[in-house]
Amino acid sequence: MDAITDQLIPPSGGAPTREFSTESLASGEDFFKLVTAQLRGQDPLEPVEESQFMGQLAQFAQLDESASTNEQLKNLALLQENLAALQQMTQGVGLIGQSVEFTDPSSGEGRSGVVDAVRVENGVVVLDVAGERVPLPFLSAITTTEE
Repeated sequence: MDAITDQLIPPSGGAPTREFSTESLASGEDFFKLVTAQLRGQDPLEPVEESQFMGQLAQFAQLDESASTNEQLKNLALLQENLAALQQMTQGVGLIGQSVEFTDPSSGEGRSGVVDAVRVENGVVVLDVAGERVPLPFLSAITTTEE
């Protein structure tokens, strides 16, 4: 077996001792282990062509950039989720003291009452209306409470 194969499949012929993932290769450590194994195992009389080696380095750079972009996109998605939750909470707080009409989540009946409190449960804004918990999407109308 050659040095690269030894990195992927142990000489004993058993299962690989570890998996190489995009993330582990993008970290650089595994990539350089594979490149080092390739260089160690190459025939000195027929070394890897420079263009092929440069191509591998360019692929690594692309892989590294992709991993960085993926991480940034995950962070952006998390920020958007937090912003949406904050916007819903802000809308919900504005409803405290307001009369609302809603569809009862359990019975499907139309009901009404005054919003006493607002909370977030499992990422959903829930209003306390006359002792009942009403998810924000179940509101059908909002009116000003007459004093």
